[in-house]
Amino acid sequence: MRKNRKIPKTMSVVASNTMHIGAVILMLFVMVILNILASSSCQQQHKEIGEKERELAKLEDSYTRESTRWEEMKTPERISVALRNHGLMMDIAGPDRIVRVRKNGRLLEGQISVKKARSKLASNSLMGVPRQTIYRRHRR
Repeated sequence: MRKNRKIPKTMSVVASNTMHIGAVILMLFVMVILNILASSSCQQQHKEIGEKERELAKLEDSYTRESTRWEEMKTPERISVALRNHGLMMDIAGPDRIVRVRKNGRLLEGQISVKKARSKLASNSLMGVPRQTIYRRHRR
């Protein structure tokens, strides 16, 4: 049978020092692995952010181009060309043909179109044309 022997003190110190060194090495290994994983995750997120920023830049460029194109299409010349292309005999209303009305139905004062209509009405009444005829013609 085996005898229980006492372990010499030098042997126990070496074993405990080896265990401490092993624990430190294991902790360093775990920290290196965690650092590599964190770095990899950060790099992946950095790539995704870069892709999203490039996509955003493309969309902003596209928006700028389309808004510029829309502004060009809204010019009176382009609208007239588009109306002619569609076979419509229309033109953009000038300031003398636009009438602005308040919510209560009264006309806003100082409008070119109102002044022009009143002067035309006055000249027609001087010529003997009844007022009702003029109003009926404009109501259609």
